Amino acid sequence: MFEFIQLIEKSSQTVHSDFRRWFEKIPAAAAWNVLSDYSIGDKNKQNDAFSFVVLLNHDKFENIASYISAVAPKDIKAARNPSEGLLDYLSCPVAFSVNFVVERQSDYLKSAISLEEMKGLTDALQTVIREWAIAEPPNAPYYDALEQRLRLLATELNGKNPSLRLLRQIFLVASFATVVLGLINDAKSPLAIRWISDRDAMFDRHGGIAFDLAWTFFQMMRRSKGGVIDLRRPQMAFATPGMDGVTEYAEFVRLPDYLAGTLADMKLPQMMFTHQKFPPVFNRLFVDTANNAVIEVVTGLDRVTTRRIAFGEPPIGASSLRRNGDAETTPEA
Repeated sequence: MFEFIQLIEKSSQTVHSDFRRWFEKIPAAAAWNVLSDYSIGDKNKQNDAFSFVVLLNHDKFENIASYISAVAPKDIKAARNPSEGLLDYLSCPVAFSVNFVVERQSDYLKSAISLEEMKGLTDALQTVIREWAIAEPPNAPYYDALEQRLRLLATELNGKNPSLRLLRQIFLVASFATVVLGLINDAKSPLAIRWISDRDAMFDRHGGIAFDLAWTFFQMMRRSKGGVIDLRRPQMAFATPGMDGVTEYAEFVRLPDYLAGTLADMKLPQMMFTHQKFPPVFNRLFVDTANNAVIEVVTGLDRVTTRRIAFGEPPIGASSLRRNGDAETTPEA
């Protein structure tokens, strides 16, 4: 998985530079939200899409939710036309999105995320977590609980009929989230990050092991880069609708919902859609603004390829350009 994460990071260097430029005036040590939604497994869609909106914690939680509820009372699936107010918000200086489009026929990267790899990684992570628990006594209770959840994951992986499609989704979304968390950490040295995900079977499995994997991958990736690391920050929090028995987060999830729904419906390379509500979202967010990035993941016979796709003007620093009709895509090696 770490080679896969490194591959994505190599393919998204201009995403890092765009992110830094977009939030150039925001000081370090701020608090951030990561809001995610997914459109996966729908046979009527062209792609599987994983969308993450990075939102500066620029106002009170209630005020942000109230604005979104007022301008967009429905998600993209239930709406006939997209909300202009929500598109404005997704284009404003407090938001930046990173979106991952995966080929439907890859079956969640079946050829790359094998059962053997998931088994081996889960076993290795248990060893790592035990070492961290010894080295960081104040965090030992969390590490002990995490190790127990990893054991449950290992038990399922070694069982007779593991749910391989769901398990691949878990490892895949954890890898994508690792890239997003690293993006924020590298650029802004955040004080805190709160990841709010839409409710999905991926996050119900083994006590939310998908969150734990993303956090662990993130910690391992940042430590591998060397240098002085303050383990006290960023402070991480995770949530899904109804997780605390009270908060539903519907308004926050609506932001990535617009993105994931549009990208899942998009037919590449023609940029065609099945419903008239999607082109306005695509044009406004992915063509006309510089704060919504798309990473495509494709599979071959013996390899996985990742690349950033840019529509409209290529990102600053893009290495190559391919033109398809009126649209431009910019793949990065």
